[in-house]
Amino acid sequence: MSHSERSDGIGSTVTERRWRAGASGGLVAGAAMGAVLHFGLGLMPTIGALVGVETVLVGWAVHLFNSALFGALFVAVFDRPFFAELRGDVGGCLSLGVVHSALLGVLTGGLLLPAAIAIEGATALPVPTLPVPGLTASFEFGAVIAVAHLLYGLVLGRVFAAFTLAEGAIGWLPIDPLDQ
Repeated sequence: MSHSERSDGIGSTVTERRWRAGASGGLVAGAAMGAVLHFGLGLMPTIGALVGVETVLVGWAVHLFNSALFGALFVAVFDRPFFAELRGDVGGCLSLGVVHSALLGVLTGGLLLPAAIAIEGATALPVPTLPVPGLTASFEFGAVIAVAHLLYGLVLGRVFAAFTLAEGAIGWLPIDPLDQ
């Protein structure tokens, strides 16, 4: 077994554990981000509308599903030797999470969201998507989206560290991080 494929003692490899940590971290981070989007802007029905069902429940389901996928994408992108040093401590995991989330914000806001809106036949979201100077609602929307993405990245990085680093363990969280 290679270094990245050694067993963690319960039958899974380090690589498998990282994939689970990424998806789980994405799910937890998605819940935190979703709370900001839901309570800050009431966006969950709008997210549901992107798949044709404009309800809070469907919006949450879509958002959490995507959050878990984006958590797995975090591992696909950053589980490379080039990033090994950053993945080796909590601060580095937080940094990678924030970079990942910022890139997701650009990708989803600049490509995926407009494509989903076009597929659904809508011409625009019910709220402005880019802050325009002088428009308070636009600024507030942009600020809440930015905070939500920052929170996603921080939570993703922290949960990933908790599941993969011995020094990243969280005392009250009943997991046994793999000793790196």
